[in-house]
Amino acid sequence: MMKTISVVTISLVAALAVPFSAQADTRKAFCQYFPNGDSKPKVSMPCTFSMRQGFIDVIWQDGVRDSFRPISGRPMVYTDDRGGIVYQQRGEEQADGTSARIMKMENGSIYIWGS
Repeated sequence: MMKTISVVTISLVAALAVPFSAQADTRKAFCQYFPNGDSKPKVSMPCTFSMRQGFIDVIWQDGVRDSFRPISGRPMVYTDDRGGIVYQQRGEEQADGTSARIMKMENGSIYIWGS
């Protein structure tokens, strides 16, 4: 009986903790995907951006997720889900003072506004 109560208590605490920590690090944003060499985005839509302990997740409004894992000892350098190298950069500052966070991948770049 005591073992069952402990398992239920641990499960309940874990279930309650996850949403709060996820919300604290997640921001609404607008994302665009540019294939290499293209000046017009192939995809443009709202997204959410989250960064936890150096790990970055971009979740597009259509449900597609891009996840980037930091590489130890290489600031602003990540690997994607396939193991490809990804470089994080800042875009040029716009007239309103904003700039995009850019995730440069092998075949294109994701521009994240409002992150």
